[in-house]
Amino acid sequence: MKESCATVIIVANSPGEISGWASPVVAGLRALENKITHRLKRIFIVVILPPCAFATGNEAVVAKNIQGVDAIVTPSEYLSFAILGSLPEGLKRFMAGGKGKARQGVVLHLGGDHLHSAIIARRLGFPAIAYSDRTIKFQNRFKKILVEDSRVAKKLGEKGVPDEKISIVGNLMVDSVSGGKIQKNIKDVLGITGDKQVVCLLPGSRKQEIRYVMPFFLRVAEIMDRFCENTEFVIPLSPFVNMDLIQSALIDSSTEIDRYGNKAKNRGAKLEASTGVLSELKGMGKGGLLSTATIKTSGGVQVLVVLGSRYSVMAASDIALCIPGSVTAELGCLGIPTVVSLPLNIPEEIPLTGVFEYIGRLPVIGGPIKRVALQNVNKRIEFTAIPNKRQRKSIMPEIRGVLTAQDVSIKALELLQDTKTRDRISLELKAAMGRPGAADKVASTVFNMLTMTGGRYFVPTKESG
Repeated sequence: MKESCATVIIVANSPGEISGWASPVVAGLRALENKITHRLKRIFIVVILPPCAFATGNEAVVAKNIQGVDAIVTPSEYLSFAILGSLPEGLKRFMAGGKGKARQGVVLHLGGDHLHSAIIARRLGFPAIAYSDRTIKFQNRFKKILVEDSRVAKKLGEKGVPDEKISIVGNLMVDSVSGGKIQKNIKDVLGITGDKQVVCLLPGSRKQEIRYVMPFFLRVAEIMDRFCENTEFVIPLSPFVNMDLIQSALIDSSTEIDRYGNKAKNRGAKLEASTGVLSELKGMGKGGLLSTATIKTSGGVQVLVVLGSRYSVMAASDIALCIPGSVTAELGCLGIPTVVSLPLNIPEEIPLTGVFEYIGRLPVIGGPIKRVALQNVNKRIEFTAIPNKRQRKSIMPEIRGVLTAQDVSIKALELLQDTKTRDRISLELKAAMGRPGAADKVASTVFNMLTMTGGRYFVPTKESG
């Protein structure tokens, strides 16, 4: 492979996979590439985004901005490739062979349905590696399976995966958070006095989450504000969310409140909400690293909205409020005591994996079927927060069901007023998430696979899994 090129295909398509897993892996690949130029002239990194029920629609924009990524393949381009075999333009220029092109490569699965990576590997003729925090499908299509801990490795072993095929590498989310630049003086930059307690509101990154959960969290903030003085409420925006979406959600919430009032019982099981007025965006900080705006709620509470330096804002918080998702892992890595809320008030708006997500979109019958499916899923899940799942115990307080803003505010106030409990939770969260280093191990496995296979397709056999 001396003086040759190779293409690394990263398959991922949800906010957590792109920012939490793909980003540190790309950095790890580029760092290792510089150390092994005697074996490879260079590598091309292409991110393929298959369709995903948990996607925001902004994955391509965020992935394109990851330093070190050469090209993006969108969900529609991927579907044409998977169904018709049409090679996407973003991939074609790295696959032709010849001078400056790659004849070999590796497919690295970082999330979503494993079938997508299996299809891509077969069509391109590349071997495939999977990274997973749970058991996987189509395991015989992957040459190597990388897992975050012994818990997942044990489950794979029970499924018949041979030990030599499994490698424990750690949690990529830890690398994502530890690799981010944390501004120690972020409270000063934002104009928050040192004696104020900071409550971080994280309503999600998908359009429906911003539309329903953000106004609900604003209502929670209004209730909390009655009982806790000297508190600042802050929303650090996900990179998958923009201010236009925030403004739209506030307008929708205002319209709905005008129509139905603000009592959940008057609107069936729908979420309570508060609305507000969003101020103009203004740049702040040295070099304009972040921008801020303020939501002044109808109840008179001011909530600071921050675009940029997200991990810094989260790290400076005394507690956080969020919904289930990769953000619970990010907060866990930072050691931030968090109340995780899963409102089941509007089940038809909650994404599901598999066929029920598509059945739920059918007119008339779809909604009731999805509600029943979600109830069954809820019964089977012991924990929703990732640190709790990893440790099989409740570290982050969780609350789920048909919720009122008062339900969540009571839990949040209890946590905010109990310093000893917060300190204990912080230590347990950091211990639960582990140490950084997973990205380097994943990158090393990719390069070893290129050396071992020549970057050509691995034909599975019964003996190999």
